[in-house]
Amino acid sequence: MRLAQKVAIITGAAAGIGLACAEAFVREGAAVSLLDIDRNSGESTAITLKKNGADVVFFEVDISDPAAVSAAVESTRKRYGRIDILVSNAGIGGRKLGDGPVHLCSLEAWDAVMSVNLRGTFLVCKAVLPFMLQQGCGSIITIASVLGLVGTQGLFDTHAYATSKAGIIGLTRSIAAHYARNKIRANTIAPGLIDTQMANRAKSDPALLERVAFWQPLGPLGVADDVAAAAVFLASDEASFITGAMLPVDGGWTVQ
Repeated sequence: MRLAQKVAIITGAAAGIGLACAEAFVREGAAVSLLDIDRNSGESTAITLKKNGADVVFFEVDISDPAAVSAAVESTRKRYGRIDILVSNAGIGGRKLGDGPVHLCSLEAWDAVMSVNLRGTFLVCKAVLPFMLQQGCGSIITIASVLGLVGTQGLFDTHAYATSKAGIIGLTRSIAAHYARNKIRANTIAPGLIDTQMANRAKSDPALLERVAFWQPLGPLGVADDVAAAAVFLASDEASFITGAMLPVDGGWTVQ
């Protein structure tokens, strides 16, 4: 129960890494506000967690909409009285919209990916920080990507996505430095290829998965629980002297 009596907001909580974080956080005793754009999946997730005794609430939110983000954060504070943890996880890939190398990347893909991934992270951090400042404490965890750290030379050359994730790392470090004296911590996790819906392309292409296995020597696919476990640690008091860290959960990708 490392998160007992703590209140967390998790974005993109209805599937993948966000869902794994929600499940892990409630197991560790946190009350959780689930934010997701997918109403059906979000409500289903909330019902399932409540059946298992969790204290959760769901809000349908487009993370790129400042009014919707602010309303969900304010409703969470009113419901629970405080906000101790933010896991900013919601994000999209832009390949279907035309994301690719810079000379090929469509403006539609660039704008959509930046709006959700980077703007969305900024908006939810902006919304929670006033309450954390009032409390005099808080822990912000952002989910970036190994692609925000390294180039891939033809493996995953989606440059809008990579840039958005690099931006999240920079934003998180700026938050960590600025708010440390207010006892607000901010850390980022950079997953490698994780077995979620975003990995469907790689999973359907054995040759691509084999190439990923070379760069990710602990295995071509991690699982969402690997990332959730890291998030629990960073959210907990065990990490009370850690801020501004960038934790790769990448199967060894960035050590090569």
